[in-house]
Amino acid sequence: MKRTQKNLLTAITLLSLSLLTSGCAPKNTDGSYTSAYSYHPYNTINQNINIRDNLHVENRYRRPTNNYTPASTTIGNNIENVAKSLLGTDYQYGANGPYHYDCSSFTKFVFSKQGINLPRVSRDQANVGQFVRASQLQKGDLIFFNSKKSSKVSHVGIYLGRGDFIHASSSKDKVTISNLSSNYYSKHFKWGRRVTNMSYASR
Repeated sequence: MKRTQKNLLTAITLLSLSLLTSGCAPKNTDGSYTSAYSYHPYNTINQNINIRDNLHVENRYRRPTNNYTPASTTIGNNIENVAKSLLGTDYQYGANGPYHYDCSSFTKFVFSKQGINLPRVSRDQANVGQFVRASQLQKGDLIFFNSKKSSKVSHVGIYLGRGDFIHASSSKDKVTISNLSSNYYSKHFKWGRRVTNMSYASR
């Protein structure tokens, strides 16, 4: 290398050192200096650590998606289990249990086991909760019927799904399961009511 080139390289090196020590080179907030010939990975590493830690915290409190059952499904299953435990219990008009029920005392008792206080008679039960059409019925909904003699509500049962419902039937003289597709019940069905999501349901 020629002497002139060596002197030029020495001069450039000395100038760079001078700039660094004098603070003329761009200074980072952490006190280090930015250089086109240097790489400082620490900020990137810290960001990655923060992201990893934040994800760890979020995952700790995130509800697992596997085996998660919505509350509405749980209470519907509980209602079904209580109601089915009374299958075959004798029907008696005006009875309040535990050995005999009529249609509305049956529903009142079953829902009371979930902390839901229903009125005593079917026509009053038909006015509480959320109105539900036949196509929107879910397990645990109350369903109401009229009779051949009157268009007013005269009977109540509990929907189980797939068209089935459980009720204290005067024609069967016991608590039984019927289907909405049957000729009589399809003609006399009025509406459903959902009371499992109401504020008065103290669970």
